[in-house]
Amino acid sequence: MSQQHQVADNAQQEVAIKPSLNTLAQGSMFWQPDFRCASPWLEHAPFIFWLVEALRPRQSVGLGIDAMSHLTLCQAVSRLKLDAHCYLIGESADNPQEGELLDELAAEQYPTISQWLNTSPTRAIQQFDEGSIDLLVLNVTPQDDSIDYLLDRWLSRLSAQGVVLLPGVARREPGCQVFRAFEALQAQYPHFAFHHGNGLGVIAVGQQQTTLLHNLLASLESTASSRVVQDIFARLGRSCRDKLTAQEQRALVQQLEERVTGQTEQLEQVEQQRATLDEQLAASKDDADKLKKRLESQEERFAHERGRLAERVSSLEEFNQELKHELMRQRNQSEQREAERREQAAALKSAEQALQKASADIAQLEQQLKANDEQLKEKAQQIKALQQESNTRFEELAKLTNLLETSEQTLSTERQETARLAKQVEQLKVDLKRPSEEAEALKRQLAQQRQEAKVFADERFRELAILTELLEKKDTDTQQEIDRQTRELAALAALLDERGIDYSSVIRPITTPVAEGVEPNAPITAQPLVNSVVKKAPPLTKRSIKRQIALIETSRFFNANWYLGQYPDIAQDPKMSANPARHYLLMGGFEGRNPGPEFDSAFYLANHQDVVQSGINPLVHYLKFGEKEQRAIKA
Repeated sequence: MSQQHQVADNAQQEVAIKPSLNTLAQGSMFWQPDFRCASPWLEHAPFIFWLVEALRPRQSVGLGIDAMSHLTLCQAVSRLKLDAHCYLIGESADNPQEGELLDELAAEQYPTISQWLNTSPTRAIQQFDEGSIDLLVLNVTPQDDSIDYLLDRWLSRLSAQGVVLLPGVARREPGCQVFRAFEALQAQYPHFAFHHGNGLGVIAVGQQQTTLLHNLLASLESTASSRVVQDIFARLGRSCRDKLTAQEQRALVQQLEERVTGQTEQLEQVEQQRATLDEQLAASKDDADKLKKRLESQEERFAHERGRLAERVSSLEEFNQELKHELMRQRNQSEQREAERREQAAALKSAEQALQKASADIAQLEQQLKANDEQLKEKAQQIKALQQESNTRFEELAKLTNLLETSEQTLSTERQETARLAKQVEQLKVDLKRPSEEAEALKRQLAQQRQEAKVFADERFRELAILTELLEKKDTDTQQEIDRQTRELAALAALLDERGIDYSSVIRPITTPVAEGVEPNAPITAQPLVNSVVKKAPPLTKRSIKRQIALIETSRFFNANWYLGQYPDIAQDPKMSANPARHYLLMGGFEGRNPGPEFDSAFYLANHQDVVQSGINPLVHYLKFGEKEQRAIKA
């Protein structure tokens, strides 16, 4: 009887199971995911396909980054051609590699379905209205302790047919929190649990569930029906896992085949190397046989040579004895020579002492000679100074001589005129016997002319004395001015040397007309070209210097070739000739040098004192201001 009752119970269970399977069967549950990877969602992909077809969500949201669940949802929506959007919420920094792969595949395969919000779930909740989410997928780890907080915040966003998927509900290891959250929700909402693949909890939060989902939840009323549903989806899930395993094994087999191919090639190379080495070994054996034969022949030759060497050794021993006797004789001679060398060394030492004494005397004489040379130099300088002074005096004497000759010529002319008048008087006395009144008048006229000639001569002598005094005074003033300028030039040169500035290009000889009586080749003192009236150029920055150089170079008044040809001292200096415009800007314009034949720097400075006071380069001032003011630039 008990067996009959058991058979009847089994029959009743089978009858109850078949309607439940028929009400749940959908073609999507047999689909295979296009993307497979190791994930807690891999074995639940068939259920996700079935749930999307059963629920037909308008909007699904995944909290956390998981490529498997998100791409499976997108694949189901795409194949069912639903008007739905699949959102994934998570920060890429949490899982950068999977996030990059997911973003690339979703953008390539499901650009109109998938959308990734790169932010945290708590911040993204405000982007969704209440009752707008039909499917909420929690991509959390079983150890995540924030599951309760996420559910509290997101459950209000689910629609009337909203469903929550919670993975990992079958894991009960220490630290796992997901199963506790699922147990807490079981008391509030209809649910269904799968235990394969670490488990999956399905929670029907909405009150208006679809028919298929309602049939799934109703299968819990029968333990056998729920077990059959769980086994079916477990088998379908294992097929997905098996395909991933097969895929991984195929990849592994391919890697192994590539490794075998590489090792085969290496083996072939080793075989070729071994064959080459065998050939080299055979050649080495032949060489060894040849060497062996050569060694045998050489041993015979060496035996013959040893006999000859023995004869030579005996003769060498005799020669060695002779050499020893010769060596003794040479040693005795060397001892005698050593004694003679010692005597010569003593004599040499005394000679060296005498030489040192003579060297000291020579050094003393050289010091005296040096002192004499210095005295001679001083005397020569004094003589040179006296010669210069005498040359100056000679020049003054020549000038005075010229003046005296001029005065003597004038006096001679006056004397000749007086003699001529005297002759006329005598001739008048002789030839003309005029009345005495005329004679007296002539005498008075002659006396007056003599008086005038004497006054004229006295005036000339006074003028000569005054001229002499003026020349002496001018000579004194000139010498004082030269001494003052020499002192200033020496102080300026010392200051430039102290600062390490090369001033050789700023000083050049002054060409002056050669005075009468002065030697044409006499040396003339060099003076700086800088006009003391012109102020020093104001300090310029590098940027200002570059800008003003560019202004000068582009001006029609500046000609670099003319400038270098006009001033050879600049052309000979490699530093200044490298950039003529820079030299004219910083020095040439203030020295009175012209940038070209069309612009006179000295004239511009002399006729515009405001430019002198400003310290601006004359050409730069004209280009900036003077040209607009129509100022003159040359005479």
